[in-house]
Formats: sequence, C-alpha cells, structure tokens
Amino acid sequence: MNRVTRGAVGAVIALLFGVVSSAPLAAQEPEPGSEEAAVLHATLQLFEAMRTSDGELAASLFHPDARMGRATEDGIRFSPADGFIQAVGREKDEVWDEPIWDYTIEVDGRLANLWTKYAFYRDEEFSHCGVDSFVFYKTDDGWKITQLIDTMRTEDCWFPPGS
Repeated sequence: MNRVTRGAVGAVIALLFGVVSSAPLAAQEPEPGSEEAAVLHATLQLFEAMRTSDGELAASLFHPDARMGRATEDGIRFSPADGFIQAVGREKDEVWDEPIWDYTIEVDGRLANLWTKYAFYRDEEFSHCGVDSFVFYKTDDGWKITQLIDTMRTEDCWFPPGS
C-alpha cells in the first residue's frame, strides 16, 4: 500500500536532522505521475468544478453509482451524488470555494482514499469547515469518486494555512 501524508512531516524531518528553524518546512507532495498525484488531481478538479459551476466536469469525476454522505452527531445520511452534481452545475450568484490541506492519500491497486481538512466559502464569506473523506476507484478512464463523506461545523473551525 502506498501512502502520502501532508502535514506534520516538516516537524519530524527537523527533529530527525536536528534542524531548528522558525520557517516551516515544505509538506510532502505526491510524486508527479504517481497514482497518489492522479487521485489528488481528481480531487482538486472537483473543487475547480465547484468554483466555476461546471457540472460537466463534476459529473466526469464521479462513478455512476457514487454517493454522498454527511456524518453528524446524530448519525450519517447518504444520497446519490447526482443531486450534488446538479447543484455544482447550477448557475449561482456566488462562488463556492473549498480549499483543502493536511490531506492523506492511500492507494492500493484500484482503490484509493483521500482524507483532508476543508473550509467552505461562499464568495469570500466563510460558511463552515470539516473533513472530507473520498473513496476512489480506478476505472479505464481514470480515478472516479465512488463516495464522498464529510463532516460540517461552524464552531471550533480551522482555516487554510496563510488565511
């Protein structure tokens, strides 16, 4: 199983080499051309589709049987991804922007997972934050999202680095 983790890698490297610096070290990125890089690219394409209201692009990223889920304190509810895809493609008066960071990608054969923190904005206005958990399947046409589950909260939120 391949695994790429982005986040506290810099601190571990600094400790291992005895380097003390006030500047943060660069996070580990997937190796270009790797399956992890392809999974990250598909994920980032979904967020580009959301920013640009591109329903066609969003639809191309999902497996036909994909589902969406929201995990709450009261349980989890699922729905087909079609409703989300339609919402992404609908003309809007606002831009949906969902930066992600501190992601972890795992790949084993045709199965992949991406777990990441996110913050959601409508135009420049913060709406909510949480975690996105993607499950991908590699088809002959590339990595397709089979399931996307998130958490959502408005308190005790984190924000993208540098914001």
